[in-house]
Amino acid sequence: MLVCRLMKSLPIVLGLCASVVVAQEPVINGTVPGALVPGAATQFQINGGNLAVAKKLWLSFPGEAVLAEGIEKNGENPGQVTYKINVPAETACGIYATRVVTDKGISPLRLIFIDDLPSIASVGSNVQLASAQVVSVPTAIDGAVAGLSWQYFKFSVTAGQRLSFEVLARRIGSSLDPFLRLLDTKGRELAYNDDTPGLSSDSSIIYTFKDAGEYLLELRDIKYGGGTYRLRIGDFPVATVAYPLAVQRGIATNVTLAGFAVDGLSPMTLAVPPTQTAEWMNFSLKRPNGASGYSTVAVVSTPQFLEHEPNNTAEQANQVDLSHDINGRFEQPGDVDRFVFAAKKDQSITLTGITRQQGSPTDLNFRILNKDGGQVAAAEDSGTSEGSLTFKFPSDGEYSLVVEDLNHRGGSEHVYRIAATTTSPQFSLAGSLDALNIPAGGSVMATVTAVRTGYNGPIELSALNLPAGVTASKSVIGAGRNDAAITLQAGPDFAAGELYNIAIVGTARIGDADVVIPAEICGVLKARNNNMRWSPLMLSKSVAASSAPAPGFAWRAEPSVVVFGKDLSAKVKLIATRAAGFEEGVVVAVTPAQNGLPAGVTVAVKNIDKGQTEAEIVISANNQAALGDFTAALTGTLKQGDKTAVQGMALRLNLTAPMTMKLDPAGGKISKGGELIVKAIVERNPAFAGPVNVTLQNLPAGITAAPATIPADQTSVDLKLTATADVAAATINNLTVKGDAMAGAAKLEATSAAVTLAVE
Repeated sequence: MLVCRLMKSLPIVLGLCASVVVAQEPVINGTVPGALVPGAATQFQINGGNLAVAKKLWLSFPGEAVLAEGIEKNGENPGQVTYKINVPAETACGIYATRVVTDKGISPLRLIFIDDLPSIASVGSNVQLASAQVVSVPTAIDGAVAGLSWQYFKFSVTAGQRLSFEVLARRIGSSLDPFLRLLDTKGRELAYNDDTPGLSSDSSIIYTFKDAGEYLLELRDIKYGGGTYRLRIGDFPVATVAYPLAVQRGIATNVTLAGFAVDGLSPMTLAVPPTQTAEWMNFSLKRPNGASGYSTVAVVSTPQFLEHEPNNTAEQANQVDLSHDINGRFEQPGDVDRFVFAAKKDQSITLTGITRQQGSPTDLNFRILNKDGGQVAAAEDSGTSEGSLTFKFPSDGEYSLVVEDLNHRGGSEHVYRIAATTTSPQFSLAGSLDALNIPAGGSVMATVTAVRTGYNGPIELSALNLPAGVTASKSVIGAGRNDAAITLQAGPDFAAGELYNIAIVGTARIGDADVVIPAEICGVLKARNNNMRWSPLMLSKSVAASSAPAPGFAWRAEPSVVVFGKDLSAKVKLIATRAAGFEEGVVVAVTPAQNGLPAGVTVAVKNIDKGQTEAEIVISANNQAALGDFTAALTGTLKQGDKTAVQGMALRLNLTAPMTMKLDPAGGKISKGGELIVKAIVERNPAFAGPVNVTLQNLPAGITAAPATIPADQTSVDLKLTATADVAAATINNLTVKGDAMAGAAKLEATSAAVTLAVE
């Protein structure tokens, strides 16, 4: 749930390797109108590219979408398609998403809005006060502001009427950084707003008009840039966040909205079934005869504690259980919340602040005090991080948690949640694609990046809920590495026109448990949506797969798992299957070129020549390379005239010791003046095939054995021990056999485990 917060500082390391001439997957650039209406059917025009032949429209909410009738060649136009969408009446207002599915694949996620305000379009010519667009309130206006320009709207109000003005721009992925000015008809400024706290750089104004009459609203980019927007005008809460921020599955919880103009709202009771797996849900409320404000609520399995005032002093502190998350609010500037709890010696806890990712402007400052009031731990807050602390309690006793805003701010919108988890090494994952268009008979490759928090071992990658005929590579983020490629391969009969919701997960054995973490796509959504501050949390795991056209070539590796090790090299055969007409050479490269391989590992790549179907590459490791499992990514690029086909390959690398030795003592007893035949056994790394010289180690005085050699085509050799007549009786517990070999100029060594030899 907190992965988006952890991943937001990561670069987007993402590659799509599908066989394409030009991008054939559909793309959504805009919609008309800008929102859907709950409880109604809306004719929804989607503009973009590669939209023919449209097969279906996927929605992130349980609505119904069918191709609209009466539009010539609807569903066949590559630049436009129109659907009739029915939205269930109980659907909360807020931000959702859609994808278009065609016979060429699926589009990336496009954010859409559900709103109970009626929609109109900006005329676009309203760039002067004199040409202001006349609108009736309540309304919502969809439009775009050009660079170095602005737009004006004129409306009428009654005396004493209160209106909310809210711009959705950055929150829905627009480049517009909005700025609002409220004016009278003479152009005099009544109110203005640049950034409303909690609205991700979007703007809002709440204003009560003393006099009836006409007024003007100016909208522009604060830096005179441009971008699209949805401007809401009416009687509604300008909510930034829900309170509390989370509800527990199976527990009925009263939830309201926090922010601005939130007076007069009646809380809603949310009773999320205990079987629901969704981790986030949209939530909206409205005043009677008004429109809705909206936010997002986390859905968790952890018990939630709701603070109760007064709790500013140590004597007033709320008693809490460390197994509960804490939800609170700073009602007034300077408000301090205190909580007291019991802890056991050596008990460990991680407390993580949650505010800004859900819309609260609060910058949390929290710390743990001992029973004497001394500080023993404090949250680390860096940049846009919301702060966390991990602490092991030194003794049994009572401790306090003190929570406040770093800048001592307060108000309805200053809510927070502190999530409590038992401390254990963990990691989080970021995926590089939200849409996986897999060529029939080919593959698509993406990168998964890890943020490690105490766990440095291997993370096995896999894909869940794959459609029939699609498999995933056996990829791993190796120990000490932070990323790896994963490929999804489809059979030649993988049918087009369907969408499959899948998940890419990482699994690691930590302690006695298998920890399974899904890859998030927050970074992908942020990058695609003009680097929006916070991507919608309920879409953070929305990864989809579909079929794309067959590639110009497909390829595979033999072996698919490459076993080698320190000072060893392995040969790998790349085998290509070409489509008709694709005869040019396949250029092979390691991806990414700079850090796509573990330290100490190199790949001598060779291209697959024109007209050929095979090439052999050599993968080598030096003496500093780490042992373990890793994944290397290769890309093959074939250019045939104006066509370019690209295929990715995730290649599993298994670095093991060059050889291991074993000593079979054949009973382990030798008599004075006697002989004993023992066996030296070698297990060679597949990348090593040479002879091994063996020598027994730690023989006692009076017992000898001549060195021997295990030939290259054998795995063992007999060694004869000879004891003198006067050898002392003893029990030797550290008898070993050492193996020495050469791999080119490199010397290889291995020693067996110790065995026991009894001299009688």
